[in-house]
Amino acid sequence: MRKCPSCGTEYDDSIAFCGQDGTITVQVQDPTDIDPRVGTQLGDYIVVARVADGAMGRVYEGRHPETKARVAVKVLHADVATDEVAVERFKREYETAEEMNHPHIVDVIEFGETGDGSYFLTMEYLFGEELGELLRRDGAIPPERAVRILSQLGAGLDYAHSFGVIHRDLKPDNVFLTHTDEGDVVKILDFGSVKLQMETGPKLTAFGTTLGSPYYMSPEQAMGKLDVDQRTDVFAVAAIAWEMAVGHVCFEGDNVAAILMKIVNQDPAPPSSQAAGPGWPSAFDDAVLAGVAKDKTHRPKSAGALADSIVASFGLSGPHTQWAETSQAEIATALASATPPEPKGFGAPAATGGAALPSSPLSSSGQMSAPAPMGGGAYAPAPSAPSGPNIALIVVGALVVLGLLGGAAAFFLLG
Repeated sequence: MRKCPSCGTEYDDSIAFCGQDGTITVQVQDPTDIDPRVGTQLGDYIVVARVADGAMGRVYEGRHPETKARVAVKVLHADVATDEVAVERFKREYETAEEMNHPHIVDVIEFGETGDGSYFLTMEYLFGEELGELLRRDGAIPPERAVRILSQLGAGLDYAHSFGVIHRDLKPDNVFLTHTDEGDVVKILDFGSVKLQMETGPKLTAFGTTLGSPYYMSPEQAMGKLDVDQRTDVFAVAAIAWEMAVGHVCFEGDNVAAILMKIVNQDPAPPSSQAAGPGWPSAFDDAVLAGVAKDKTHRPKSAGALADSIVASFGLSGPHTQWAETSQAEIATALASATPPEPKGFGAPAATGGAALPSSPLSSSGQMSAPAPMGGGAYAPAPSAPSGPNIALIVVGALVVLGLLGGAAAFFLLG
């Protein structure tokens, strides 16, 4: 229920404004679980309802008192707010996303202190679900949906990379899907573990803040290497693409060390041979397996180049930036008449050509997505994975496990 703080009239939870005087309604709270922040103001926004809880903090609905604009307000838990690394990561999420303006990156608005020793961040209020939630519920998804999502993901990451920004913790839970009549609209979340390549400020060093989430970590991250660049995000996108087709994670293991061992030493099976549904051509294997190559120099040079190779693997012509804004229904129609190219083997890029692309639409912001500065998608065949165990990885994996057990700020997820 919601209640008008002026006249006291109660409304259904879907009613945001009082019918008597237009006042913003506030969530009616359980007397046994009162949240003192509900009804107060943080920055420019009134906290009107509690939405969700995460390990690191709580998410609220906020409203601007004058414009009535709706936002999401993320607030760190009090104990987390005492962790300097967690606070720095939270602040970086704001600083990084705030300077970027792209239809496939979440719009972050404000950062500040709560007045009671914690910190808050406001961002656009999104309607939909995380890609991770979708995959956990449904498993594999249809190719036409995957093509649209991966194309948008590539466009958003290329834009971020043009600022020198590497996400470093890309995973399905950081890919939010807003639902429209045209299909999903991707919003990339949580740039908190980002590294600015031009940056000279302090680095985040606690376990988890630099390593990212284990299932989607690149081999160079897993081995603790320092030369992490945009191809780390390319690896994560390819691992996500594999999961979209197959219905479970690309690198499975009973614990963090086992997962990292597979990431460094084992190549995944061709996704088309494991796919949970029809429509995944063998050429798709070339694109995805090149994206998860152990040696980053054998991966596509940008997320957009990976998306282009995935699009081409289905026999679709044209750049990913245009398919990103093509409706899911149109993509399904194009796939039905497309002829995928012959696979060339692991590491070889798929040939272009095939079904014609619909007319080039604009993005939701009215502009075409920015091109990637790295350019190019050529890559050589990857060498076979080493047959023996990687001792350094075992050490890193053990340290990560100890870090997790010790309560370090690992695998940050808020909301």
